Amino acid sequence: MDYITQKYIGIVGVRLEQFKKRGKNLWNCRCPLCGDSQKDKTKARGFIFEYEGDVMYKCHNCGVSTGFSNFLNDVDPNLKKQYVLEKFGNKTKRKNPETVDDFFKSVKKKFKTSQHNRLQGLERVDRLPSDHPAVKYVKGRKIPEEHIKRLYWTDTFQAWTNTIVKNKFGTIKFDEARLIIPFFSESGDLIAFQGRTLNPKSKLRYITIKVDESVCKLYGLDKMDTTKPVYVLEGPIDSMFIPNAIAMAGSDMAKTCVLDKGAEFVIVMDNENRNKEIVGKIEGFIDNGFSVCIWDENIIEKDVNDMVLKGMTPESIFESIKRHTYKGLQAKMALSKWSRV
Repeated sequence: MDYITQKYIGIVGVRLEQFKKRGKNLWNCRCPLCGDSQKDKTKARGFIFEYEGDVMYKCHNCGVSTGFSNFLNDVDPNLKKQYVLEKFGNKTKRKNPETVDDFFKSVKKKFKTSQHNRLQGLERVDRLPSDHPAVKYVKGRKIPEEHIKRLYWTDTFQAWTNTIVKNKFGTIKFDEARLIIPFFSESGDLIAFQGRTLNPKSKLRYITIKVDESVCKLYGLDKMDTTKPVYVLEGPIDSMFIPNAIAMAGSDMAKTCVLDKGAEFVIVMDNENRNKEIVGKIEGFIDNGFSVCIWDENIIEKDVNDMVLKGMTPESIFESIKRHTYKGLQAKMALSKWSRV
């Protein structure tokens, strides 16, 4: 690694939390792009490293992987300009890789599939143009900014999925674009992902793919703080509005998911008191010893996102959930009163 690059790593390092040199041409810090872990301020999952003569930045929390020049641009555009001018001057023959795809082309090889590059080929939604359909969609759903950074986009969902789970789709003749919602384990490994179509004519709005068949596909485990009550909602997007929340995303949590026995999990099913399946699942959670939310009868919207779109604040929804959380016999009584099946 050349002296100039090391020099600018040191300059930007002064601005990075928990910045340390971990080895030859390897530096570690808390990710300034996603903020890193919000529940554990000691976690530092951002790395600057050298590979095949190029310098890269990778975050094991948000999944971003990019050239050092592009990383500098995100942290301080003026510093990036100084770096490029000092390093390259007026040279135009060599370009510092600005994206993961450019990087792989420059070295003419791919990394082996690993947790370090499994989001390769996707575009982070917060970095797309403001008129992009994915940006319009997440803004229209009023998804909080800190969660938009954790969402991705692909124009070829089936083809991209086949790079993660070999031969998952036998044919990609009718491939389509989808919003990608990645699921990470508590240690930050990619365990599943959900593809959400924006095409109103599509027969399947959501497709959930498990990367690791041995684990339960729960969304938000990497952000979960088990020292506090953990709120378990049905869908990932709904969970983005509630503090310390995860989502089942179709998992039968009461039967198949192994959870921290020392933690308190509050089940927050959709507000559908006329849905026999929903009512039955709530009853099952109560029988299994979980705390459950039995929605305030004055709230008519079916899920948290709908409530937000109708004008309720996430804070007021959370307060309502806490006020209407029950367990055991009280939960059964509240469910009996709420149910319309």
